[in-house]
Amino acid sequence: MLPIERQQRIIDELNLNGRVIVAELVTLCQVSQETIRRDLTQLEKRGLLQRSHGGAVPAKRQAANIQGNTRGVNEYELSFRQRINEHVDAKMAIAKRALDFISPGDCILLDSSTTCWYLARQLPDIELTVLTNSIRIVQTLAARGSIRTICLGGEYSDRYEDFHGVVAEQPLREFQINKIFFSCSSLGNDGYLREGNENNAHLKQQMLLAAERKHLLLDGSKFLRPSFARICHYRDVDFLITDQLKDKELEQELAWNGVNIIDCSQRSHSMQLIKN
Repeated sequence: MLPIERQQRIIDELNLNGRVIVAELVTLCQVSQETIRRDLTQLEKRGLLQRSHGGAVPAKRQAANIQGNTRGVNEYELSFRQRINEHVDAKMAIAKRALDFISPGDCILLDSSTTCWYLARQLPDIELTVLTNSIRIVQTLAARGSIRTICLGGEYSDRYEDFHGVVAEQPLREFQINKIFFSCSSLGNDGYLREGNENNAHLKQQMLLAAERKHLLLDGSKFLRPSFARICHYRDVDFLITDQLKDKELEQELAWNGVNIIDCSQRSHSMQLIKN
């Protein structure tokens, strides 16, 4: 069992039972106590649990989610207006780096993440077709004379300031989309990208199916933390553009799965592991 798989197993047991015991995890994962303790230490540093004598219990925020079931998870999802002010420098740097992957004549798809909103703000007024389900991005691009903007309609969410549902998904089948730029709530220990609610997750699944090249924009705060609804595995992504990737095990896992890693903190020395 790989470390990333083992640690996800620990989180799953924690969510199921409300606590984990080192001795039980040793038997479950077939590793030594020292290995389990190292795993618990790493998970505690990521804010996913709190170590206690002989095991671990959920971190305060995670405990509230467990007691409050799915609704509790969604209650901790911040609104678009709140997320705009989080990790601004990182999102701006990622968005600026993403510009290098956009060419005149492209038909691109932007999701309703705040990182894509920062990308839209920096788009030059060149010949582009932009599809998006974000009302904020539509408003941002309204004054760009050379950019054709198409809004994916549907059911409107005031919390996320976007559209979702079947009506939003339908137009995706009608266009030849060169590239998608998107973000998500987390890249989890199990290797899956996740969203805080099932509506956004399902729409992003359809967006990814519609686009030829897939660019994931992810700041360092979103790595290896829990979230609710599964989108896809990271192996389905072509490019990961990030401001930091400190977890060497995850970095190696991404490389083994053919993900192109673009570290925007090292502009002139970006590590690109290009798929053949």
